[in-house]
Amino acid sequence: MQQLSFNHGRMTFCMDSFEMVANLPDQVEPRVQIHSVGSFGLNKFGFQDFETLKAMTKDETCVWIHLSGLHSDEFWKEISALADMSDEHMKYMKNPHPRSFVEEVQDAIFWTVQKPFVSDQLDGLESVNFYLGPGILITRQFSHDDCFGNVVHNLFAQGDRIIGFGADRLAADLLASIIRSYYDVLTIGGAKLEKLQTRIIKSPGKVELDLINRAQQMVWIFLKAVWPIDTITHVLSRCKNPSISDEGKLELSYCNDEASSVLRLFETYRDMSYDIMDVYVSGIGLRTNETTKILTIIATLFLPPTLIAGIYGMNFQIPEVHLPLGYYACLTSMFGVSFGLLAWLKVKGFIDFN
Repeated sequence: MQQLSFNHGRMTFCMDSFEMVANLPDQVEPRVQIHSVGSFGLNKFGFQDFETLKAMTKDETCVWIHLSGLHSDEFWKEISALADMSDEHMKYMKNPHPRSFVEEVQDAIFWTVQKPFVSDQLDGLESVNFYLGPGILITRQFSHDDCFGNVVHNLFAQGDRIIGFGADRLAADLLASIIRSYYDVLTIGGAKLEKLQTRIIKSPGKVELDLINRAQQMVWIFLKAVWPIDTITHVLSRCKNPSISDEGKLELSYCNDEASSVLRLFETYRDMSYDIMDVYVSGIGLRTNETTKILTIIATLFLPPTLIAGIYGMNFQIPEVHLPLGYYACLTSMFGVSFGLLAWLKVKGFIDFN
């Protein structure tokens, strides 16, 4: 698997190139958050040292270690020894990855997924790595964004109802929160698509075409991020690894159902983005037809005066030319025929002055 540099841990959409570009600095302060599930429910601890953390893994039902920022090689060696992690899995945990995948070995499982974030200024994806072992869950993100804040809040609110939760069920809750974050993308993206369609109907132009291209590219990027999550949850819900209990498999199967629903919704939104392109093409065609219609009406109104001017401009002796009021009669006929034709076009409904 290709290893990316640390600043690729969060990718944002670039409006100039219509591609995802690295968004993080090369150095981000390391942080460690520790939660455990014991006899009183969920507990939160500050990181002291690895000896204390090792003792905690023996006393508590499960321990969840959430890492963010850039940690030293020595720290990763200690984490690897604590979780009995292979060198390959340690490399997987340290670095972001270009795509989501899952890998199982003995009694542990590693997987990585992309978590979306959408705002008025930035649209992007952040890599989140998971390592699930017997009684221990390690999650790894690269920025200091509160990736699982809502999950922690909900778990604290449940109190002693989560007593007996294993690391697998905790991992399922965290994975479900990432899947639900795609619903937020769909909500915001759907509103933007509807607004864009209304704007295109009113006045399609080059700016609107760029917005359509951006919308199509963004939907495709998020769709490619959701596809592997559907596969990962399917694999996790059916694997025979001892780290995942029957209850954990059931929770992960719910995650798989939810990921499948999100995937279908993104495919629907992708079709909507292509439909908006059809609306744009139709709008451009209607505007071109309207312009052609106006030019045709103008040319039609000038045809009778041009004909009259052509007749009386011939190099022949024309009787009306020598009349005292011949000039005024010629102008009157020009304007009279043009205004009469304009009135006829109005009556027939070819033009509308409103």
